Amino acid sequence: MSDSKLVPLRIRLPYRTEEEFIEKYGSNVARGGVFIATRAIKPEGTAIAFEFVLDDGTRLMRGEGVVQKTQVDEGGTRSGMTLRFSRLDSRTKALLDRVVASRSGAPPGPPPEPEQEPAPPPEEKAEPSPPKPGRRRLPDFPTASARQAQNGAEVVLGIDMGTTNSRVAVFQEGRPVLVPLGKDGRTFGIPSVVALDEKGRFVVGGRAKAQLLADPVNTVFGAKRLLGRRARSRKVQELAMRFPYRIVADPEGDTGVELRDRTYGICELCALLLKELKEAAQEVLGQQLARAVLCVPAYFNDHQRGAMLEAGRIAGLEVERILNEPSAVALAFGYGRGLARKRILVYDLGGGTFDASVLELTGDDLEVVTTGGENFLGGLDFDTRVAEQLSLCLSQAERAKIQESLIAAQRIRDAAEQAKIALSELETTTVHLPFAAARDDGSPVDLHTELTRGTLEEVTLDLVERTVEVTEAVLEAGGLPPSALDEVLLVGGQSRAPLVRKRVEEYLKRPIRFDVDAHAAVALGAAILGHSLVQREKGKAGVSLSEVLSAPIGIGVRGGGMRRVLERNTRLPAEKAIALPLKAGQSLSVAVYQGPSAMAEENEYLGSLQLVAQKSGELSLSFAVSPDGRLEVSGADHSGRSSTVRLATADASDEVRAALLAEAPLPGEESAEGGGLLRGIRRLFGGS
Repeated sequence: MSDSKLVPLRIRLPYRTEEEFIEKYGSNVARGGVFIATRAIKPEGTAIAFEFVLDDGTRLMRGEGVVQKTQVDEGGTRSGMTLRFSRLDSRTKALLDRVVASRSGAPPGPPPEPEQEPAPPPEEKAEPSPPKPGRRRLPDFPTASARQAQNGAEVVLGIDMGTTNSRVAVFQEGRPVLVPLGKDGRTFGIPSVVALDEKGRFVVGGRAKAQLLADPVNTVFGAKRLLGRRARSRKVQELAMRFPYRIVADPEGDTGVELRDRTYGICELCALLLKELKEAAQEVLGQQLARAVLCVPAYFNDHQRGAMLEAGRIAGLEVERILNEPSAVALAFGYGRGLARKRILVYDLGGGTFDASVLELTGDDLEVVTTGGENFLGGLDFDTRVAEQLSLCLSQAERAKIQESLIAAQRIRDAAEQAKIALSELETTTVHLPFAAARDDGSPVDLHTELTRGTLEEVTLDLVERTVEVTEAVLEAGGLPPSALDEVLLVGGQSRAPLVRKRVEEYLKRPIRFDVDAHAAVALGAAILGHSLVQREKGKAGVSLSEVLSAPIGIGVRGGGMRRVLERNTRLPAEKAIALPLKAGQSLSVAVYQGPSAMAEENEYLGSLQLVAQKSGELSLSFAVSPDGRLEVSGADHSGRSSTVRLATADASDEVRAALLAEAPLPGEESAEGGGLLRGIRRLFGGS
């Protein structure tokens, strides 16, 4: 079919999102063709180059076809033509898969005559069940299968290890697909829970969550919040009071947990989750897999990113890239759509962390403009507020009994989480927890109450307001007013709360996109980047991704302050050096921090360096951050001789940190210079 014979046809549909199109017009679409309701009918046999766009002009479908049948109705309600497809782009093919999969649950659109609708192949039947009344149906994504499997070396897993649930995706036949993790083939997430059972065996996912109510002290949830955190940090100490399991320090001073009288690092437990996802993907695809892209909150610091890499290594994964979760979401949203320079805000409120990032998307090229977040703000905090509210239904003595019982407290938290989820759809829900507590005489007390959405919103309003404040600060850091945004994407399980959506829309004064799956987008975006890395290895074009530094990096100075070396929102990769004047034989300890505060101790301690000068002069200490946010340090003496440096990452006591700051340079003693090539991080110059 030559292009000169094609009749161009562009159709603007009265729908805002792909989901609305699927629900209202999906009955007119099949893999083989589409019924176009129009009075401008073309003759049968006409070759057409068509493009369907949404109400805002966003491309929906594009391809070529031939008019197979026409229909004219005097009233105009059934006039139109059936177009048989001859060529489609990859995005349109993916959309057709979703339409066919949702057939049984989609409300009927303007119906064509039965004989005019191109019939789908006999084997393709609607898989998902109809949505529950009142529940918004999320997009249905195709799933990975063994018959579609590629060479194992070319498959890069996209892994989203979330605070609450974890998912994995791969790239197959031109699109990212979720890997089913359950025997039913329709379960795509496993609970991010690890437990040590009575026999000393680790169990993961659903089996571990089942142990949570019976043995909470040996069951770890919310581990992502603790990953790469210093056990002595103020935030971890606060969290330790809220978790039923015992939080301790591992040999390096990082957060660990004590299970059945043994200490395990959080890295080890996260590795068990990653290994479970890897093995599930291998079983589905029927091949050995090792390569992966792992996702982290954009606000993760260098130490946390290093901990995620270590967890991947323990799980037997070759980690190709650490990807920020908002960037993964933007990739999942824009990949293959051919968008023309869209500025997107990704508001990511998950189970344990909150990120807000502004990204510019042009085609498949993604550039982060500004980012920020809070690593201790998420759905778990909402659950705590609801649990506290439910406890108020009991007497003070009964509440004291609950606090003494880890099992009773966990049952309250579990009931709170279920009530919170229900109130995303309902105005009122009943909470009934038999034998929630006991009276002084030992008789049981049931917790039975009605919880309203209004009460939920009242006790969690300050948490939602905090996310708005962080979002506002992110926009201000990028010099952007809300009006500069083209799209707003809300992801993360807690973002489904009506109050969250309402406050974000009120602040930004613009509608929110609903055509991104709040739960699946991160894993899908990671799979897209993994595929792009494979393409680049073959010399082919792939997505372009440019990140920024989420929080400043600097050194402690005398007086307790932090002298910034690299600023927030510095484009990555980045490198900068500082010059430290030292006399021959003089040693100097330098503490490295990451965070927004001007006071060193209010930021995250990354480690320390011991500098020794062989001769008098200046030592140039160079800091560099890789494209995925990892810090590397190197140094050079006055002669230009360079040496690698490694941070001594074991956590320091208060006395040692005070000594480090006492020895540190005074503010202004160091001056910025050019950098050098960076490789690793340990001791500087001594014996070199």
